[in-house]
Amino acid sequence: MEWRKGEWWNGDLAKDIHDTLKLKENLICGLQGNSPLMYLRRYLVDWLALTCQKFRLNGNAQHLAVTLYDRFTDLYTVSVDDLKVLVVCCLLIASKFEEREEKIPKFKLLMEGLQWQLKASDYLHMELRILSAFGWNIGFSTASHYKDFYMQVALGSHDLHVGRPLVNREEAYIYMEKNVNYFLEVSLQDPAFLVFKPSLITAACLASARICLHISPTWTSEMRRQSNFTWSHLVPCIEILLRLHDEDRKATQESAKASSAVQHQMALNSTGNTPIASPVPPQMTEDSASLQQYQAQYGCMVAPVAPAAHSSLAPIYRYNRGYSMKRT
Repeated sequence: MEWRKGEWWNGDLAKDIHDTLKLKENLICGLQGNSPLMYLRRYLVDWLALTCQKFRLNGNAQHLAVTLYDRFTDLYTVSVDDLKVLVVCCLLIASKFEEREEKIPKFKLLMEGLQWQLKASDYLHMELRILSAFGWNIGFSTASHYKDFYMQVALGSHDLHVGRPLVNREEAYIYMEKNVNYFLEVSLQDPAFLVFKPSLITAACLASARICLHISPTWTSEMRRQSNFTWSHLVPCIEILLRLHDEDRKATQESAKASSAVQHQMALNSTGNTPIASPVPPQMTEDSASLQQYQAQYGCMVAPVAPAAHSSLAPIYRYNRGYSMKRT
């Protein structure tokens, strides 16, 4: 790809950089899942994703922000009242580490955009706590760091789409990258992926994208050499990714049906029928169904939380969708 020349993953040192990233991830202790606030993780990760999207931060910054949040809350007890300043700190620390200086959000402008009332002193105190907790070494390997290196082998010269040779490889690559990005988002949002190494998650995202786009073979020898993972290594992670993808697709279809039903009912209302109530997104309160689901799934004991504590957080559904490639 001509437009991708000059980046590290295309250079002579790419293999050495990849091996160094994998060495770093092997030296990092695994997460224990000790945080009592695990039930709020999905909302916070969604908020980080949407905020990164709003400020056009790159994927490395987003993934590092989530990694900092996961590892800090796994080590230390954080109160619900401190969650806002914590996620803001994770976001800004990650952007300072991964982004160009001109793209780093300013704390004051970030607060104005979010309409939050956090104090700069509280932010500086939390930032120091986070950096001290990791010994000022925050260069964690994340799944996003491996994406471009693995995307070099995303499409092979003998790949087939629905049993036929690829006609437009440029278009196929675009669809492939969109799907890989989608699965990387999925891997951030669900705690089930915390047990997998970042490099394995990225490789599994690539394989899952090929499955969804009906590209065969699913895992080539070139991909195996590039990632150092065999198909058997990837299967457990791929199964979770595809299950969540199917759930996401079903939720999208149900949402479309519900939207159609609402529009139909609104049309009936305009003719004089009894109006219906507008749907209200679920609030993360102690008696909400979403909270009960998290309690049942992750076995965490939850203290009462006021709705105002997270009324500005993102909803639980994924906002990114998979993409289907047209038959060529």
